[in-house]
Amino acid sequence: MAISTAQFSDLTKNAMVQWEEARKEFNSVRQSLYNIINVSEKTSEYSNISSTPTARRRSEGDDAYKGTLKQGYTKNFSQSEIALQVDVTKQLRMFDKYDEIMKRMRQMGRSAERRMELDAASLLSYAWATSYTNLDGETVTTSTPDGLSLINPSHTANGSSNTFSNEISSTHKPISVDVLEELEELGNNFIDEADGRSMPANFDSIITGRHAPTVHTVKRILLSDRLQGTADNDKNDFYMYNHIIVPFLDLDADETRNSDKARYCFLASLGNMDDNGFVIEQSQGIQFEAPEQVFESSTWQYMTTALYDFGTIRAGFLAATKGDGSAV
Repeated sequence: MAISTAQFSDLTKNAMVQWEEARKEFNSVRQSLYNIINVSEKTSEYSNISSTPTARRRSEGDDAYKGTLKQGYTKNFSQSEIALQVDVTKQLRMFDKYDEIMKRMRQMGRSAERRMELDAASLLSYAWATSYTNLDGETVTTSTPDGLSLINPSHTANGSSNTFSNEISSTHKPISVDVLEELEELGNNFIDEADGRSMPANFDSIITGRHAPTVHTVKRILLSDRLQGTADNDKNDFYMYNHIIVPFLDLDADETRNSDKARYCFLASLGNMDDNGFVIEQSQGIQFEAPEQVFESSTWQYMTTALYDFGTIRAGFLAATKGDGSAV
């Protein structure tokens, strides 16, 4: 005999509450990293065009200069679904294992958040690669639209022979004030990826993983009134940066920690949507799906799902060091 879960609406209602509460408790940082764009189509193409040309002088009575925008690189996105199913058996329902059922709902909510956070972090953890193999055995492209790794010494512009680097490619100190200044100077040499004009980055964020010495070094730099160790105990002017800690930045795709990635450190321009190159296109955010009808002796199958794709649409917003002082 089929029964409707509507007859047990309190269970499903409370399951959804616990699922949502667990998601809120999860340390999610992708909203700080990515431009999250809602879409209604399975596939889409991002087309990069040059920044507006610099204004020209105009003599009295003349027409205004008409700037021509140049075509940059394109990037394709395609929606894919993630899903996780959690079972509530007949015995769990019969013997009033309410706490265990709710625990499963909370874990389901965390699982979906974890997957999206892993995907978001992967563009940083594989920033020196052009692809990786994800949990599902699929090849995920991490390259920027110019076909190079996100962090690379020779990024190109579509309409110019000019190139730029966003990595410290020589031997250098581990993360320090001097290294941050080197990263800032890399940003001063960035170019428009459509026409090759100088287009310096306006960095506003420091991104690291959870590596404790790196995290605390950055915090000491940002929170100190004075820069310790400088000749005149100089006043700190790094306080303007946001520090974003990405918990999964040092994980490989199999969810094991990789010590080689632990010290990665990035300077990024994230506050201006036109500068930020990280994008998530989603046609469905993380949702809770309850069964509508089950048989009395069967398992109730709850699911959480989402549909999205992610990637980088430009490189000239980010500079990085592997953080251990080595040459790349």
